[in-house]
Amino acid sequence: MSEKLSVNMNTAIASVNMVDGAVSSEAALADLPIEAEVTQASGERVEGICAALDKAAQELTKFHEEVFSSHREQIARLSVQIAEKILLKEIGSGKYDISKIIQEALKAAPSGQDVVIRVNPGDLSEYKKIADKADGDILSSVKLSADPGIGPAECVVETDKGMVEYFIEEHLRQVGEALEGKKANG
Repeated sequence: MSEKLSVNMNTAIASVNMVDGAVSSEAALADLPIEAEVTQASGERVEGICAALDKAAQELTKFHEEVFSSHREQIARLSVQIAEKILLKEIGSGKYDISKIIQEALKAAPSGQDVVIRVNPGDLSEYKKIADKADGDILSSVKLSADPGIGPAECVVETDKGMVEYFIEEHLRQVGEALEGKKANG
């Protein structure tokens, strides 16, 4: 019968010797690489992995820039088309203030004495309602005229020094150019 043996020690074991044909501790340690070599090999592997990750990140960034650059024009065109659909829906449902549109067009127009603003006939009647509620004509120094050739939410301001066409299509074109220019520079 074998008995269990328990040993309690107050100090750490300094060395162990094998008996009966076992390999000595010096021989076993001789087969293991030196700790510095292991550390150096591990460091080289980590450096290699970091270099590979850095190269992959650079290639991914380059790919992202190329894809975005090649689709810049399509992105700008799609953005303008979305804006146009939203704008036309709002105009179709009458969700715009013709007096503000006229004011903006007047700001862009060259100043002159004889000012004529041509607007859509429906917008002219709406503007007159707004002016009546405001106790008089808001633009007393200008002449408003109905022009069926001008679409809703658009106007043309004519002065003796020049003319400003305030058309939705023109604004959308300017937005598209700004988007393409901004993305080309950014």
